[in-house]
Amino acid sequence: MTPRIISYAQIGLSLLFLGGYFAVLCLFVLGYIRTPPEWKEALIALLGVITGSIGTIMSFWFQRSRENVRAE
Repeated sequence: MTPRIISYAQIGLSLLFLGGYFAVLCLFVLGYIRTPPEWKEALIALLGVITGSIGTIMSFWFQRSRENVRAE
């Protein structure tokens, strides 16, 4: 695989994750997704883990040692 293809995959996966995260979060806040009260603890834990992943994605994109891919 070329560095350009890898970069496109990284961008696509990051956007897909962030878009899906914020879409689900908005649906919960707006009340479109309702869950049984028994799931409360599990959903809080899951949301915490997924929210922690956003920091990982952001640190990947803002780190200084990442390779730059230039148009050829």
